[in-house]
Amino acid sequence: MRVTNSMLVSNLMRNLNSNLVRMEKLQNQMATGRKFAHISDDPTSLIYGQAARNKIARLENYARTVETAQNWLTQAEDGVMELQITLVHAYELTVDAASDAKGTGDAADKRNIAPMIGQLREHFLDTLNMTFGDKFVFGGYNTPGDPTLHTTDRGVKAFTSEGVPPQLYYNGFNLSRFDGMDAHRYDALFGFDINLTNISDAGARSALLARLGFADEAAYNAVHNNPAVANSITLDEAVTMHRLKNDVPTFDVGVGIHMPVTKNGIELVMFMTPDADGNMIMRNSWNVLQELFELTDAGAPATDIGKMIKPLQDAQNHLLTHTSDIGGRVRRLDLLEARYEQDYINYERMRSDAEDVDMAEVLVHMKMAEAVYQAALSAGARVIQPTLMDFLR
Repeated sequence: MRVTNSMLVSNLMRNLNSNLVRMEKLQNQMATGRKFAHISDDPTSLIYGQAARNKIARLENYARTVETAQNWLTQAEDGVMELQITLVHAYELTVDAASDAKGTGDAADKRNIAPMIGQLREHFLDTLNMTFGDKFVFGGYNTPGDPTLHTTDRGVKAFTSEGVPPQLYYNGFNLSRFDGMDAHRYDALFGFDINLTNISDAGARSALLARLGFADEAAYNAVHNNPAVANSITLDEAVTMHRLKNDVPTFDVGVGIHMPVTKNGIELVMFMTPDADGNMIMRNSWNVLQELFELTDAGAPATDIGKMIKPLQDAQNHLLTHTSDIGGRVRRLDLLEARYEQDYINYERMRSDAEDVDMAEVLVHMKMAEAVYQAALSAGARVIQPTLMDFLR
């Protein structure tokens, strides 16, 4: 076949254009650091890269949640420790007041202790109302300034002291009513979690009755709502108590991992201790301090004050147990944080392998493309250079 000059020129221009397209792709990779500029360039790598990016975005969200949860738990731990220290101070004062085993000490000396006990009682209440940001640490989802919740002359608070004699209220619910309740009865009522979310009050009562083993409310009332029984409580009040008891801020710190980031106030103030006959009863820490205040203020005998030592010890141990639980959650969050950091590195490597170019490899290919292009230009110049007079010669 006869090869003409126009054919050489056409082939030259087509090859030069191919070389330029190849150089443009390499130049874009060097400028952006990415393997592809369009989906059609490498669909498979794009899918892997997008999957890695989604994983990284989820990890970053969980990492931020874990950090916030750690801050919550740190604040909760500080609050529980402060409650425990308050009880330790009250315990020391109680031991001093009860040091005269025969009870012949001066009543005035005991009355001098009463103001200190009173201040510790008030500080205990203030600590229960401690906040983190705009939320109560131990108040469930009660937030300061929420007009729908219990309001007193001191404003909206999770824990309040009202009435004569003073009673402890939690979000408008009287917790002092359970002070002295038989521990087995208390555990039967509130010792298990029951899901009362998004169901009617009638449904909640039915669910609670079934869990407690009662056929109807009449059978329940015969046991728990009998005026002759101390600390009698209606089923509606039991439902309310369940809702308040299970009201704890919970964060999603991982896929399917829901962690409470603080303690419910009811859990902190209610503890188990033996009564004078050795039967286990439920006590309220704040009511213990209130009772101790009344005894010292009245100059009660040392033997009567000494009876408060055991409840104070049990209240301290109860709070230490919760402190240990919070410490375990903090440790668990630390492990989650370390895992997320390692997962972030792994997914970032996956994304980089799918999207990022090997700069050294691109530079080598770019140099090769430049050499080929320069050689093509040189050869093309010699092909196109001859004129008509050269052919006529």
